Amino acid sequence: MKSFGDEDTIFEDMDVLNPNEQTYQPEALPEREVELDQIHSALRPATMGSTPLNLIVYGQSGQGKTVGIRLKTNQLQEYANEADMDLTVVHVRCKGMGSSYHVLTNLVKRLREKRFGPGEELPSGHQRKTLLNMVIQNLEEIEGTIIIVLDEIDAIGDDDYILYELPRSNPDGVRLSLIGITNDLQFRENLDADVRSSLGEDEVRFEPYDANQLRDILARRAAGALRDTSFNDGIEDYRHLQSGVLTDDTIPLAAALGAQDTGDARAAIRLLFRAARFADDAGETIVTEDHVRKARDFLETKAIESGIQTLPNQRMLALMAVTFHAVNSDAPVSTTPIYTQYKSFCEYENVNILSNRRFRDRLNDLADTNILNKQQGRGRGEENKYTLAVDLETALENLPKESARLGDVAEILREKDSAQTR
Repeated sequence: MKSFGDEDTIFEDMDVLNPNEQTYQPEALPEREVELDQIHSALRPATMGSTPLNLIVYGQSGQGKTVGIRLKTNQLQEYANEADMDLTVVHVRCKGMGSSYHVLTNLVKRLREKRFGPGEELPSGHQRKTLLNMVIQNLEEIEGTIIIVLDEIDAIGDDDYILYELPRSNPDGVRLSLIGITNDLQFRENLDADVRSSLGEDEVRFEPYDANQLRDILARRAAGALRDTSFNDGIEDYRHLQSGVLTDDTIPLAAALGAQDTGDARAAIRLLFRAARFADDAGETIVTEDHVRKARDFLETKAIESGIQTLPNQRMLALMAVTFHAVNSDAPVSTTPIYTQYKSFCEYENVNILSNRRFRDRLNDLADTNILNKQQGRGRGEENKYTLAVDLETALENLPKESARLGDVAEILREKDSAQTR
């Protein structure tokens, strides 16, 4: 057993290479100067005694949207403190909330915490209109310029009540600005026209990072996180990086892999972080291309396992039906026998049975997320065929546990596989 504190390490400050935004946030985003200038323009009216513009910030995950907003609102807060300007910034992360009602309850809580300090309870048992009035009342108590940031606002789906009512609320003594951050590139287009006109006074789009930008981002993280790693001539880009613990191809490979997927900086950082941890845990002093490839395989497996474990019931049952045929060594298998087995599982678990068409949509969803492989039917009337895109063992291990919802069917599949392999 290893003892804590006895091992050598290649890390200088592990937090800097941690992709978790709560652990480390960069102090600058050089690759996003254009976007930061656009955000600056929307917030600048606050420095003139006017109301900042309402703003929608959108782009795929890992493009710096949340960090960019935090950098600019923090900068504005510093200016306000020096200029004796009355400014309050409230940040609400909407992921998992699912409706305007839940966003309003969390916003009331955050506003109360601005007034009274941490520890305020979520309000409960109120009508939506009452919650909106509670928000307005708290805004009027705080006064001054107030910027409300609603991160991952697309979580509310079609329930845009808060986005319609809040910009039109006109609380007394308040210059109110609303910033919505979303990963959904179609979010603005799907909004009601009245909501779109009031919320989208200004828009900023964050495009995916390319491989060169990701190289520079990874270089800055590596310089802060790893021993014997720094920049020449004070120029913080990959070309000026010197490292005694990274081979020349380590960062370029991590950046290339990140760029070819989604251009997600967080994913690229996670990849380099895992590669460095693999090397460090093994007591090795150099992070190589092999560590990056090992990290990619590890993270892909973990992502698939997590994707299976969090499937909604109908997709889980569709996966179980394909898994049933995989246990029987029927692969690839066409839609009709999969659907027949799916219906049997639904009846066993007392779950509503989807129509054949909607069921095919669930199979396609699983193929889109790389849990199933899809073989397109070639001719008219020829059905698509499906196989597991993961090892049968991986699929079985990550199906629900016996005590969980749908766990009985999962246990039947595991027992069937065990009997087949005896």
